Amino acid sequence: MSQHLRLGFLLAALPLLLLASCTTQTQSPQANLQDKKTELCTNLARLNTSIATLRSLSPSSTVEDFKKAQDGVRTAYNNVKTSSQAVQEAKVTELDQAYANLDKALQAVPSTATLQQAAQSIQPQVQAVQTARDQMNAGLQCP
Repeated sequence: MSQHLRLGFLLAALPLLLLASCTTQTQSPQANLQDKKTELCTNLARLNTSIATLRSLSPSSTVEDFKKAQDGVRTAYNNVKTSSQAVQEAKVTELDQAYANLDKALQAVPSTATLQQAAQSIQPQVQAVQTARDQMNAGLQCP
């Protein structure tokens, strides 16, 4: 009889155990927003690094270095753009405009230009992206 009682207890407890194991903890909306903001701040830091790489090109750099730096800025900007959509207080308009101007300037660099000429021709646009990134970073109070 006690074996039947134990079996009955286990059968009765089984659905509760299964339910408990299947539930997932959900984060509060505030914690989720903080995670999104942290992700955006991380992406802004990566954009800063990619801009620094673009600025650090020297006459001894290669065209491949230039293209790699250009791709790095594009990727970092796209990551900022994507992650900013989840953070309401992210003011991305100025960064969008500055990046669009930089992208145009990069596309306009003639293939015959030296790397030094290319770097000089895009310097104002690079500075504008840096300034917009810094303002966004400060507005979000990123570390």
